[in-house]
Amino acid sequence: MAINKTAKVLALGSILMLGNGAASAENKALLDTLLQNGSINQVQYDNLTKQKASGGDGDIQSLNEVLLQNGIINQAQYDELTKQVVAETKQEVVKESDDVIFTMDSKGFQAKSADNAFKFKVGGRIQVDANGDIGDEDLSKNSTEGVELRRARIYIKGVVWEDYKYNIEADFADNGISMKDVFLTYKGIDWLEVTVGNQKQPISMELQESSNDIMFTERSTVNALTGPVFDRAIGLHFKSSGKSWSAQLGFYGDNISPEKDGAVDEGWSAASRLTFAPINTKAMVLHLGAYGGYKGLSDSKRKVKFFTETTHMSNLKLTNVAVADVDGVGIIGAEAAYMFGPFSVQGEYAHEWVARKNGEKTLDLNAAYVQFAWTLTGEARKYKGSDGEFKYLSSGEHFSWNKNTWGAFELATRYGLLDAAYGSYTDGTREQDVTVALNWYLNNNVRLMADYRYAFDLAGSQITNLDGSDLDHGIHSFTFRTQFRL
Repeated sequence: MAINKTAKVLALGSILMLGNGAASAENKALLDTLLQNGSINQVQYDNLTKQKASGGDGDIQSLNEVLLQNGIINQAQYDELTKQVVAETKQEVVKESDDVIFTMDSKGFQAKSADNAFKFKVGGRIQVDANGDIGDEDLSKNSTEGVELRRARIYIKGVVWEDYKYNIEADFADNGISMKDVFLTYKGIDWLEVTVGNQKQPISMELQESSNDIMFTERSTVNALTGPVFDRAIGLHFKSSGKSWSAQLGFYGDNISPEKDGAVDEGWSAASRLTFAPINTKAMVLHLGAYGGYKGLSDSKRKVKFFTETTHMSNLKLTNVAVADVDGVGIIGAEAAYMFGPFSVQGEYAHEWVARKNGEKTLDLNAAYVQFAWTLTGEARKYKGSDGEFKYLSSGEHFSWNKNTWGAFELATRYGLLDAAYGSYTDGTREQDVTVALNWYLNNNVRLMADYRYAFDLAGSQITNLDGSDLDHGIHSFTFRTQFRL
């Protein structure tokens, strides 16, 4: 009977000691009682007291072992107490780990607190291109052909105190380092998000879409107008949105990179974009949008350059218009898209005017594109109405040689038109192009892309035939890309 009573006391004592890492008064009293009753000797008492004072759970198991050796408890009681110690220890570990939840999946490495008030994510993208041109052999300038690291980015993003989002992204391509998204967003107001930092300006659906998501290796002729003036810049951005609509307005200085043309005043800009999707389901989307913006330039040394390249690597700029003495640049544009299952069509039109100083004539520039896509494996594109843009095409099944699954295949074509002040400016140029793309989505992280682009109707281009005459033939370009993203 004495042994059973003592075992119960010891079990209770073991649990009490487990709940406190330091030698508490209750634990000390229990050891004193065991010493007085002769259940443990002085050496064992001293060792157990030292272990308890140093913290940890090993001392509890040591006590149980001593009691077993001295015959105070039997083997069955020892085993039961050991199970209790192990179970309680596991519960403590789970309780501590629940404070932070870690995940690693197709979206990258993520950590978040149990209450979602704090989140942290690490990811990035790698895009490796192989490029070539046909038809440039007899031109005044030849293209650069070969392979390049088109993009190599890493980012960290997350949430602090539930209402603040942050994003820091750097690009290591082109043998240098450039900062992309570097901003902080306050989202504590139900109907409004406020963002400050280096960010994309709300101009053009195509410009808003990530290079991870667009269905061609390079953006269209419209980007020749939007990219040089209304890409990323440091500023203040306001956004209100719902499931099928978005309204954005922003005010900006210049981008985060230092000016290289000797200009002192970086200027300012304002931009806005409205989108609405009257039809917005997984299988069908109708998207409508409009945007407008203005950039003011007060430094006479600033030039605005509008250009297109056959490929990013080529440096063969068929359109290359540099305008000096610019007072300001304005733009308005319209966009529309329709998706029905695996079929989609998307297009934009942009009109830009360049106001000049010293009585120089205002220049008008126009660009447009329309593109068609068909997912051969039947998947529908993903559309996010609150951003007014399409996202990465998720395959129904991932490529696996062993499982005989092949991912998703997408076929797309695009027609583009660019009139960069042709006929009204010295370097004014007109250009048209057609692009055909075949994309293979192996999974949600890896995509292979093959593009063929034919540029034609090249009027006023600074690239000429060797005899100085205007180009009388088109240029064929090829790009093969391997893309990885997290």
